[in-house]
Amino acid sequence: MTHRIVFRPEAETELTEAVDWYEARSQGLGAEFLRSLDAVIAQVQRHPTLYPVLFGTARRAVLRRFPYSLIYTIHDDVLLCY
Repeated sequence: MTHRIVFRPEAETELTEAVDWYEARSQGLGAEFLRSLDAVIAQVQRHPTLYPVLFGTARRAVLRRFPYSLIYTIHDDVLLCY
């Protein structure tokens, strides 16, 4: 089953700010950050229980190359990202 990804508004804001910050440092780096995030999202959608529990029911998938993690909880067919 492929889970639908839903970002909380705060997570969307943080994501936008990170992309802008990386892009301001080096042209194309923001796009690389998004590709890294997309790769983690695809893996989490395929195997949502693969990643360790961080606290409560929240799980953490670490992005490669960037100091960010995707924090999410599983709700039926939805992965809610914080």
